[in-house]
Amino acid sequence: MTTIYSYLVLFNAVASLPVAGVAFWRNRRQAFGPLFGLAMIFMGAWLFGFAQYFRPLGSEQAVFWAKMTLTAGVLSPVLGFHSICALAGQMRRWRWWITLSYLTAVACVLLLWNGRIIVGLKAVPFMDHYIRYNRGWYPFLIGHIIVWQWMGAGILIYKAWHMRGYQRMQFIFYSVAWGVVFLTGNLIIVPLEYEIHIPPFGFCILPLNFMLLAYVFSRARVADFNVVIARVMLYTLTLLTVSGFSLLFIGAITLAAPGFMNARQMVFTMGLVITIGLALAVLLPRWLPWAERIVQERFFGGRLGYQDVLGNLVKELSRASTIDQMLDTAATAVHSNMQVSRVLVLLQDPLTDEYRLQAQCGLNQGTRTDGLILTEHSLSIQWLRQHKDALVREEAVRLLPPAAWKEVGSELDRFEVSLYIPMLLEEKLVGVMALGEKINREMFFVSDLRLLSTLATEVAIGVGYRRMEEQVVRNNKLIALGTIAAGIAHEVRNPLASIRTFAQLLPTKSDDPEFKNEFSKLVVQDVERITRVIQSMLAFARPGTVNVANHPATELVEDALTLVQPRLKNKRIEVIRQFHESPVLRVDKQQILQVLLNLLNNAVDALPSEGNIRVTVGVHHMEMAQRQSEQRFGVIEIADSGHGIPTAVRSRLFDPFFTTKKEGTGLGLSISQKIVRDHNGQITVSSVEGLGAAFQVHLPLA
Repeated sequence: MTTIYSYLVLFNAVASLPVAGVAFWRNRRQAFGPLFGLAMIFMGAWLFGFAQYFRPLGSEQAVFWAKMTLTAGVLSPVLGFHSICALAGQMRRWRWWITLSYLTAVACVLLLWNGRIIVGLKAVPFMDHYIRYNRGWYPFLIGHIIVWQWMGAGILIYKAWHMRGYQRMQFIFYSVAWGVVFLTGNLIIVPLEYEIHIPPFGFCILPLNFMLLAYVFSRARVADFNVVIARVMLYTLTLLTVSGFSLLFIGAITLAAPGFMNARQMVFTMGLVITIGLALAVLLPRWLPWAERIVQERFFGGRLGYQDVLGNLVKELSRASTIDQMLDTAATAVHSNMQVSRVLVLLQDPLTDEYRLQAQCGLNQGTRTDGLILTEHSLSIQWLRQHKDALVREEAVRLLPPAAWKEVGSELDRFEVSLYIPMLLEEKLVGVMALGEKINREMFFVSDLRLLSTLATEVAIGVGYRRMEEQVVRNNKLIALGTIAAGIAHEVRNPLASIRTFAQLLPTKSDDPEFKNEFSKLVVQDVERITRVIQSMLAFARPGTVNVANHPATELVEDALTLVQPRLKNKRIEVIRQFHESPVLRVDKQQILQVLLNLLNNAVDALPSEGNIRVTVGVHHMEMAQRQSEQRFGVIEIADSGHGIPTAVRSRLFDPFFTTKKEGTGLGLSISQKIVRDHNGQITVSSVEGLGAAFQVHLPLA
């Protein structure tokens, strides 16, 4: 049994060395790294020496290893205390206590090697031998070992209470780690001096603590503290369960049979422990996720709640109709749900390549925003482009060289934020989401950063998509402008050619009365045609200023029918009214009358003598693509019983200057469509050749 314990302690000694190496390398630019690494080396030396207590050694050799063990045990707490002061940035404040700790350590080592502390060896259960201490000096020795550990723990707890973010979690984690080391180490050794013999089961838990420490130091970003706590609690309870059952079994057998520690019982006990371990190995993976979730919901339910809310925010972004609306939605949601001091969203300017503030939440009124700009040469921007990961203040101070950190830290202070989240679109940095510190002083956990990165990516995709939409609209406008220019040129060229011809002939025929009369009529007609084209074009291009009021749809229809009544009588056209409802529309009356008159005149033109026009009024539910929801519209449909619209013509109906009429300008339907769109409505058309055509005007209800 002693051999097994010896190997267990040696395993702990070896496990402490990677922690020492990683702690030193990751924090080599700070005093904490070398100090803590050295403390872990002496911890490993102490464990290596302690393993010798389980080996059968000669008296002289055993005393030598005892002195080596105690030397490491005396120096390890002092270096640990010193490293904690360095981590807390309190070395100057605690310099006299640090000096005193080293002085007491030197005194203990001198007393130890002068033979004042160790007076011999003694036999104890579970070990081959142990130290017999000098009762006069033992309180001084044990006080030195415990006091500096407790002072370090006090500094950790104090800093954990007052620090914010990553550092707060870091100090909490080190406090938990110190507690495990203290309980598994000192509380096993101290009772031995008072004849309280406890099997060293604590060394089974110590490797787990070392592994967690190694993980923390090996990763630039600490894992979620709630996940760590849940996992530590789970595995600790599992180990305690195994140990508890084993101890209960051993205790019961000891009471029943005093000669318990024989070979057969040892084999049986080990077999029982192995069986329980195998059972847990089979069951643990199945209920571990469920158990961790229960622990997290019990102790960290608030965090899971806001993460769910932010996760659903991704769905809301797709409903935003503009870039500004989308960015404002994201900034407001992150600010309110994650409870941070401020959220800034910066987008890259395509002309200057600078990252400028586009949306914010949490800035004080009166705060100047003209200075909140990141240039493409900023070290932060370069780091985000290279690593494509979040830049966290607490990580940057450890990862960046001092000169680089000075610039980045100054920039973070200017923005008053704690981290940058890159907004990546096809691996290109199109923007930055900057967050201030959490109001509750918590750190940004890994799950927070992952969630924010996902959100930032979704926002970047949304920005890219809407920019593409805007580009398409701009291209369509340019195409429309070209079409308009071509149409104007076509419409104006013929009248101008006529006017030019007559103007050239006028000097030679100035005395011809017939020529003058014909010239006068033609010039007036051509000028009126040019004026009509220009007025129609201005109506098409005029900004959509809409003076809305509430008007019943049926009244608008009746007014339009009254105005077109003479043409209806001349062609003996019957009007069929189908007013299913009388929705009240919020529209500009004159503009909508212009639309209805244009559609009614087109319907009259499409009919020969006689025929009918059906006018229907009702309410219709329409799917809105941008909002991804249904909306109620008032609908006015004007249908004729003419020959219908050919398929080839139907796709060009609303193109400017496209017309099938000899004297039409081709702007009537284009202007009508623009008016309806200015009212946030739309015009649709349906037609079957030979069966007439129908135009539906969808307008918002009051």
